[in-house]
Amino acid sequence: MDQANYRVQKAWKALHFVVRVHTKGNRSTKNLAHTSLVRPVLEYRAACWDPCREGQINALDRVQKEAAQFNNYTKESDWETLAERRAITRLCALLKRALGNGLGKR
Repeated sequence: MDQANYRVQKAWKALHFVVRVHTKGNRSTKNLAHTSLVRPVLEYRAACWDPCREGQINALDRVQKEAAQFNNYTKESDWETLAERRAITRLCALLKRALGNGLGKR
């Protein structure tokens, strides 16, 4: 099993846990639960294994969309997409690497 599929399975388990525990919670509680329990699983080391296959990307996005629907009661959400968050993570990792090599010093 590759890293992306492992992350998808683990994220589904975390999301189902959040849904079971917070069925009657308010929006901010659900958002906090998603931010602390589900999203870290989806994003763990994403800059290293950033999925290149369309099926992997769609599987990760399905978990995110399901969490957004549970949180917002609609299919639309104001959350950043996982692709946007992975791009930001890659840029931050690149910047840290460049600064660590002394390229940022003048």
